[in-house]
Amino acid sequence: MEKVDKKDNSAVTFVVFTYNEEKRIEWAIKNFEGWGHVLIVDNFSEDRTVEIAKSYGCEVLLNKNPGWCEDSETVAKVKAAVKSEWIYWGFADEVVGESALAAIMEAVQSGKFRIVNIIRKNYYYGKFCHDAYAARLNRIFEKNAIDFSNNTIHHFGDVTVPESEICYLDPGRYYVHHFMALNAKNWLHSMDRYSEIQSTTYSGSFAELRIGVRLIKTLLGNYIVRGAYRAGFAGWALVIEMIYYECLLTMKSYERKRGLTVPEIEVLNNSARRALLNSGRA
Repeated sequence: MEKVDKKDNSAVTFVVFTYNEEKRIEWAIKNFEGWGHVLIVDNFSEDRTVEIAKSYGCEVLLNKNPGWCEDSETVAKVKAAVKSEWIYWGFADEVVGESALAAIMEAVQSGKFRIVNIIRKNYYYGKFCHDAYAARLNRIFEKNAIDFSNNTIHHFGDVTVPESEICYLDPGRYYVHHFMALNAKNWLHSMDRYSEIQSTTYSGSFAELRIGVRLIKTLLGNYIVRGAYRAGFAGWALVIEMIYYECLLTMKSYERKRGLTVPEIEVLNNSARRALLNSGRA
């Protein structure tokens, strides 16, 4: 790789999404200092996040999102605020190593690509979980290279450029470090919120056998094949909680599609009660 001079670089704006991130925002800002302009997109934090960001000279865009950041309205506001042609899409709980940043800038400056695709790898309880639930995303892109119209949660828009214009960085050498700062209690709250949103667009199967097979594949694939076991208990906890999320999402989607609200469930319960009482078997 050719050496890339990070100083005075204006090709990329590093967008960092925040909400009550006063304890982590400095890490993110310092991570990108000197590599490009930093734009903090804040969801109206109630702590010192915005104050800290401004103290570092960062531009701040206040934006109320619907519980996730890739909705079409948020993306439109971000694109309007960004002056550079390229956008890096990031979060305050992430760190990008210097070698990965250099690889990103080399791809951007080459003129060959319009999207740079990089993998994100997780830390849980402070332990590196290797490739467990690692996700590849087009996190660095020219403004018009991805269409976010009608985008849904946990999706990253539709690519509008040829495959040849996407640079896929080596996942073994370059990746985003994702530091999950959730304990079990906070994780449950987070999963409840995200699954509520995602259940509106869920298209998976409700067949019990298929669900069981999928969960077993998820367990073995992430814990064994992708190396979560190497993180000890932290890796096991990450896999179990992600499986719980899949179960919760499936249940909520099933309830939504069949109108199984609490009042409707009570109607069904009353029907079963009435049948028992009328049969004399109660």
